[in-house]
Amino acid sequence: MEAIMVKACGFLFMIALGFVLKRIGLFSIDDSSVLSKIVLKITLPMAIVSNFKGLELNSSFMVAIAIGFIVHFVAITVALILTRKKPAEQRAFYIINTSGYNIGLCTLPYMSSFFAAEAVALVCMFDVGNAIMCFGFTFSIAMMVSKGKGNVDKKEILKTLFSSMPFVTYLVMILLCAGNIVLPEPVYTIAGMIGQANACVAMLLIGILFEPKFNRNELKDMIGVFILRMILGTAFALCIYHFLPIPLIYRQILSVIVFSPILSVAPIYTERCGYNRSVAAVLNSLMIPFSMIVMTVLLMMLKVY
Repeated sequence: MEAIMVKACGFLFMIALGFVLKRIGLFSIDDSSVLSKIVLKITLPMAIVSNFKGLELNSSFMVAIAIGFIVHFVAITVALILTRKKPAEQRAFYIINTSGYNIGLCTLPYMSSFFAAEAVALVCMFDVGNAIMCFGFTFSIAMMVSKGKGNVDKKEILKTLFSSMPFVTYLVMILLCAGNIVLPEPVYTIAGMIGQANACVAMLLIGILFEPKFNRNELKDMIGVFILRMILGTAFALCIYHFLPIPLIYRQILSVIVFSPILSVAPIYTERCGYNRSVAAVLNSLMIPFSMIVMTVLLMMLKVY
């Protein structure tokens, strides 16, 4: 329990540090564009490469990848239905922030502290489906909604997908794993060195974007996304735990990680869709401690460790 709380407090400290450094003038809001490029194009792809070290695809892992896709499709569909009468940029905010999980920065390091490599590999496989959706299809759908129907064609969707460095990295690593191709050890070592900076840079970015300035309608959107994530997380957890045909330990782990925090780059994507990025940054930072508390309670209830 102490280790869990230390990690949760560590993430909050990095967010607070980014906010304070902006307030004292060391960083400015304009620096967020540079940091976002560092996260999306350098540190996150390297963290992905590092996490694939030694992984071998099997049937249970393939199920985990499928679950990563399914929960996204369900969340996006629900968000689209519930926001059908809202403005386009508001709908995009719901799509981006209702779906997607911060596995690589929060959940994976957290779970690695308690489980063996095989169980951690299951988390990585869930993150494969999660990341492909987050960095590809989810953002493409949000962009289509924010621009209006007919303004985004198939070529633009493909361009969005393959211009996403995390999406391309996951795609390449999956193909390498499927072909039993192992990269040289120095590649994983260097990727791990660079990927270790990912959590710090991403959390600092959230802190810099953190601006508690929003109107009443935006506060309602924050509450709406929060409630929707909790309801969907509960539904996903119950379905996975009771109906998924995989070993119990796998069902327990997947039931826990569907309560993971919102994706750390959600504020970046939210801004690109025309919505107030500060709202997404505030929501993101508040969800981190809450999600980790929920996951901790679930692990204790399920007696997983």
